Amino acid sequence: MADGSERKPSLSEATMAFVIPVMFILWGTVIAKLPAVLALIIATVIACLFGKYFGYSWKTLQEGMFESVYRVNIAIFILIVVGMLVGVWILGGTIPTIIYWGLKLISPSSFLVSTFLLCVVASTMTGTSFGTIGTVGIALMGVGQALGYPLPLIVGAIVSGAYFGDKMSPASSSTNIASSVCEVDLFSHIGSMMWTTLPAAVLTAIIYTIMGMNHTGGGDLGGGIATILQTLGSTFNLSLWTLVPPLVLMVLAYRRVPAVPLLTLSVVLGAIVAFVIQGQSINAICNAAVNGYVGQTGVKQLDSLLSRGGINSITSTVMLLIAAVSFGGVLEKTRVLETIVDASLKWATNVGRLIIAVLFASYIMLIGTGSQSVTMIIPGRAYAPVFRERGLHLRVLSRTVEDGGCIASPLVPWSVHAFYIFGILGVSAYDFAPYAFMCWLVPLFSITYGYTGFAIWRSDNSSIRKPAATVKA
Repeated sequence: MADGSERKPSLSEATMAFVIPVMFILWGTVIAKLPAVLALIIATVIACLFGKYFGYSWKTLQEGMFESVYRVNIAIFILIVVGMLVGVWILGGTIPTIIYWGLKLISPSSFLVSTFLLCVVASTMTGTSFGTIGTVGIALMGVGQALGYPLPLIVGAIVSGAYFGDKMSPASSSTNIASSVCEVDLFSHIGSMMWTTLPAAVLTAIIYTIMGMNHTGGGDLGGGIATILQTLGSTFNLSLWTLVPPLVLMVLAYRRVPAVPLLTLSVVLGAIVAFVIQGQSINAICNAAVNGYVGQTGVKQLDSLLSRGGINSITSTVMLLIAAVSFGGVLEKTRVLETIVDASLKWATNVGRLIIAVLFASYIMLIGTGSQSVTMIIPGRAYAPVFRERGLHLRVLSRTVEDGGCIASPLVPWSVHAFYIFGILGVSAYDFAPYAFMCWLVPLFSITYGYTGFAIWRSDNSSIRKPAATVKA
């Protein structure tokens, strides 16, 4: 509880309280090569010291940490269930079947763009980036490795496609959060997002196509793939029944079944397939769910592709998540982030600047808290009165908070989403972020529209056509 001595920090104090811990995280993880969890814990301690300077009690600071951890309880549980799902789906032959047909049907030159488009379709149908990455993404990563692509590039294409649907699908939680917070009809919100997201997706597909055409692979690519295909066929029963779990997952996700029961059902279906189709014992299935699948085919490359999953594989990621959101909770509780966002309003004197200010606020929230939902809720609430006052339609605001907070959430290395990707695919945001082109391009279109007036509407739905339209402060 508050003890009455707390005060809102000044802008200079808030900037120091934000920048110093973040710079320590970057220095510790990138330069000093400290374990990420240690860097995050020390950053949290630094943030707490600033909080004490602002008059907050230890009890209040702890409440901030506990509240932020509570908000990601569902994400932590989903991460645990997906760890189980990956191990069981490999044992049951689901992921090996997808890898097999991926290698048979996808040419090396078209792999990147195919990966991007497949993840676009899967994430749009299911509305979940987590589910897409943990299922289709795992299988496509195996295909890409077999084709000789670098892991960061593969994951970049998976992430770009997965977050298209996370942003655009009517079944996505982020899409519904942004529209509801900004009080915009869901499909009006999606229609507004198409203006920034579809051009970025087309440009992303072109980039991946060009990169794929220039891909040369490595080693005896053809012979290596032939060996993998033969070994997969002899190790697993690649029946079409193995594809039942992902098909059920997509259908039920499209019908908006909540994530936790949906993923739990997917684990159960995977276990049934492993028992009935692959002839695995209950003990082997439970072991795969907890410890992951361990490839023992004798083909080193294939064993590397298949040895993953299980609850134990993501325990370190859970600890990282807790440390990261605790850091963010302190910054929220001490009103550091609120002060920085408030200051951006004074600078936003025209439409272009207003769009940049909303994006900036989303990024500040994302860097500070690591939470995707917070990056949309707080800026959405803070800027809605400003948009109303200046006669701008709120669907421009709802679009912009997703152009910022949603699409950028996997790019911040200590965000919930980046840790999830690292836990499931084993590649950090430091490595894959440069190749997640979709995540970088969307806000560029958003800013361009702000300064040109294109796809910017007034509250009466009329279009603002004058470049860099000036609005009343």
